[in-house]
Amino acid sequence: MTETGDSRAARGPWWWSRRRAAVLDIVLAAISAVECGVQGARFAGEAGIPAWAGVLLGVAAGGSLVARRRWPVAVVLVAIAVTPAEMGFLLGCVGLYSLAASDVPRRIIALLTAMQAVGGLIIILVRVHQSIGQEPDFNPPTWFIPAISVLVALGLTAPPLLLGLYVGARRRLVESLRERADGLERELALLADRAEERAEWARNEERTRIAREMHDVVAHRVSLMVVHAAALQAIAVKDPEKASRNAGLVGDMGRQALTELRTMLGVLRSEVAEARPPGSGPGQVGVRARSSSASPVQPSARVPA
Repeated sequence: MTETGDSRAARGPWWWSRRRAAVLDIVLAAISAVECGVQGARFAGEAGIPAWAGVLLGVAAGGSLVARRRWPVAVVLVAIAVTPAEMGFLLGCVGLYSLAASDVPRRIIALLTAMQAVGGLIIILVRVHQSIGQEPDFNPPTWFIPAISVLVALGLTAPPLLLGLYVGARRRLVESLRERADGLERELALLADRAEERAEWARNEERTRIAREMHDVVAHRVSLMVVHAAALQAIAVKDPEKASRNAGLVGDMGRQALTELRTMLGVLRSEVAEARPPGSGPGQVGVRARSSSASPVQPSARVPA
């Protein structure tokens, strides 16, 4: 199958199958880079490091999202690595979705998801505890902080994971159905070819049988003609009247043999006659035979007195 110019133009660069997917990943990576860059600057101020280093770290981490289709495991590892710096919300969600939708083994998906969830849970626990500590009038029960932290961590982890698993399962199902349909189509084509071969074999067998019968019939008629011709030669001088009857009988046998021969040949040519142009091929034999039988040549042999 040839590939049109539109389909070639729609194919994306590098590892992207479509140009639209490449544009989407580049846009997501740009947004993530801006987000992580801003969060990196804030982290640099809190950690006492140069701001440009934090921004550079955030931009590099967020920009890694551009490779989410090619290396989803690496993207999730980057998101886990920058979790202590409290950056990469979009990076973590989209990376986890891409990982779950990919063909990576489930045990690796479960391990990386657990690592990201635990890292987020620890950061949330610390932040919630600090926020509550700044409010002396708010004294929640002991289970409140862990419960809120677990719920928030699950809320950040479960939706992209479940959505990615659903999309990946759906894509694999569609591919499986497409492969099955292609397999059925090939099997049907093979069955059709075999049926055509069996039909052709049956036609050849029938032609062989008809040719054999034609040979037997024509041979019988010709044998009778030879016998009557010999008898005609023997009695031509003694009994001219009987010789004349035998000559007519020989002519009738010859015409009958030609008729049967034309009938058998017509059966054999019934399937290929339509494919040949009129007035060409073996069909002319039947025409010449019919013209010969329509105006037979009368014998002019003279019997000696």
